[in-house]
Amino acid sequence: PPKKGPPQGSFLVQIEGCPHPDEKHNDKNGPPSQDPKITVDDTQKVKKGDTLTFTFSLESKDKTLSEDKVFMVKAGKDKKPEPVRFTLTYELSEDSKQITGTAKAEDVKCDDQGGYLIYYDKMPPPPHRQMRKKGRKPGPPGPPPGGFVIQVEGCSKRRKFLS
Repeated sequence: PPKKGPPQGSFLVQIEGCPHPDEKHNDKNGPPSQDPKITVDDTQKVKKGDTLTFTFSLESKDKTLSEDKVFMVKAGKDKKPEPVRFTLTYELSEDSKQITGTAKAEDVKCDDQGGYLIYYDKMPPPPHRQMRKKGRKPGPPGPPPGGFVIQVEGCSKRRKFLS
C-alpha cells in the first residue's frame, strides 16, 4: 500500500529567514509565477512589404522595472536567438512597475516571419514538453511567456519558437 509523506530517503533543507519552498509557488504543483508578467498577442499578422506595429507590456508586483532590461530576440537557425530589426520604444509608468512597449518594423520581409521572444533581464530557460491530458504522448512546448509569431502574408508559413 502507498505511504503518505515524502519519498524514502528524501529531505528538505530550510534556511532561516528564507521563505518556505511552497510560498514561492502560486499553487503546490506549478512553477513560481513570472515576474514581470509579459503580455503580447501570440500572433502578429502583416502583408509582405507593409509596416508592422504592435504593443506589448511588462508588469511587476514588486520589482522596479527598467527599460534597458527589456529585450526582444528572434528564433534563428538552430534555435539560436538573433537580434531583431524592429524599432522598440518604451513608456515606463510613474511607479516603475509597468512598461508598455511598441515594436515597429517597416517593409516587412519573409525573413521577418517566425518566432520571437520578449524577455526581461535574462533569457528564460527553454520550456518543458507539456503532457497532454489522459496520458497521451507529450506535445511540443507552447510559446513561452513573452513568445509570439509573426506571420507574413505572401510568404510560406513556418512556425517556430525559441525552445
